Formats: sequence, structure tokens, C-alpha cells
Amino acid sequence: MTRFRAVLFDMDGVLVDSEAHWQRVWREEVFAHVAGDPSVREVTGRNYRESLADLDEDYGLPGGAERFARRFEAAADAVYGEAVSLTPGLPDLLDALRGRDLAVGVVSSAPEAWIRTVVERFDLDPLDVAVSAEHLDGPGKPAPGIYERAASALGVNPVECVVVEDSENGVRAAARAGATVVRFRRGDDVDPTTGTDAVAADPAELRGTLLDLVG
Repeated sequence: MTRFRAVLFDMDGVLVDSEAHWQRVWREEVFAHVAGDPSVREVTGRNYRESLADLDEDYGLPGGAERFARRFEAAADAVYGEAVSLTPGLPDLLDALRGRDLAVGVVSSAPEAWIRTVVERFDLDPLDVAVSAEHLDGPGKPAPGIYERAASALGVNPVECVVVEDSENGVRAAARAGATVVRFRRGDDVDPTTGTDAVAADPAELRGTLLDLVG
């Protein structure tokens, strides 16, 4: 019998291929206005408002962080409502996990409204939990609180959860919470970073890895 009771998915870069769109926003709409050398790696997987606040503190953002936050909010409808595609095979994978009596959820640094757009557009319900960084009193990824909150909402221990993440910040958050972490990068080379228990480079490999883990 498996020790796992839940599988939790990050959204950006895992459920949908949105990372390239947001990386363009970071590079063209934010970094181009910064007198420094921030990297996409630093901000990927984190809540955009937290990242902007750090950038403003470290480099100074002309007009302040809120000015740049509005650029993300303006882009979100087009990114999630039109541009992104769902990871192939995901609905069947979710059904297979549910068929093993596992809870399934989304845990994302994105605002709740953005998560709901993806869930509704791609008909991903029923989800057992959906947690946004907006729901937290403390810091988001790479801190563990977001995954601890999701596990608590399900009535399970984080060690009973498998988490699928793409970013290093997300991997760190899940690992610090005590979850088993699969790092998935759709169509990209994927490196096992600190805290990674398994890797998957394409949807078929992700399905096989997850189903092998949960038994």
C-alpha cells in the first residue's frame, strides 16, 4: 500500500506552458528597466509581487513595484485565457490518480483568479484543494508554508504528498515542507536539484514516474 495520500501540482510550467510568456514579461517589461543584472531563475516559481518587492529593494524599480505589478495583471487574461496550452495527457493523469484514491490539488504562486481561469478553461475540476500564495500570511515559495497549508487543508501530512514542480524555488518549497518532489520541465532538459526525488522531461515520463511512486 502506498504511503502517499495526495499529489499536488504547481501550475505555471507544470499544468500549462506559461513560463515562456512570463519570462518574456520579466525580461522586456521589468529587467529592461533595472540598473542591474537580475535573472529569470531568481523570480521563476515565486509570487510576482514578492519578486517585484525584492527587485525594488535591491535595484530600485522606476515608479515603484506596483507600477510593474500592473503589467503582470494586464497580461494575465491573455496568457491564461488564450496563449497557454495544457500539458498533454494531464486530464487522464488526474483521473488515474483519483482512481487510486489520491487527493489531487494545485499549489501555485499565482493569484487565485489566475488559477481559476486555468482550472475552468481546461476543465480540471474536481480538485480537492487549490492554494494560491495569496492565501498565505507568510512568504510564498521557496518557503514551505504554501505546501504545508495545502496538506493541512487536505488533512494529511506533507510527507504523504507527492509534489510536481518545475522551478528551483518550487522544488525548495516542497522539499522544505517534507514532500516527495518530482521536477518536471515540459520538453526541456531537467536537472535534479537539491530536494528533488525524481525528474521527468516529458508528459509520458511524468505519468510513469508518478504512477510508479504512488503504486
